[in-house]
Amino acid sequence: MLNGEWITHILVALNAGSLHYNELHAAIQEMTTFDPWTGSVRKIQSRALGRTLRRMETAGLVDRVEERTFPRSVVYSLTPAGADLLVRARPLIDWAEENLDLIERLQKAPDDGDQPQDDEDQPD
Repeated sequence: MLNGEWITHILVALNAGSLHYNELHAAIQEMTTFDPWTGSVRKIQSRALGRTLRRMETAGLVDRVEERTFPRSVVYSLTPAGADLLVRARPLIDWAEENLDLIERLQKAPDDGDQPQDDEDQPD
């Protein structure tokens, strides 16, 4: 369920309540000025947001309501299952936010691959 780039951002943004698509997009943009996992500045593209929202709706995490207005307006909100998932994922999100320095250090560390660390593990 959490295997997706923007799922936690969407859960956190919708935690405060229902949002129109443009409001949700803006809220996620504000949250994503720096991505601690990749060490880069990232912004969500509209296409990626739409794709992720459809997946989350299919999974039963997000409700989508199309308002009968002109121009067309769509409102998203968390389902009870989505709200419960956020509650359960919150400790992991908090840990990541509290350990940004560790995450940044790990991202900058050279990738040693599968090389052994001890000399005795090396073949002669």
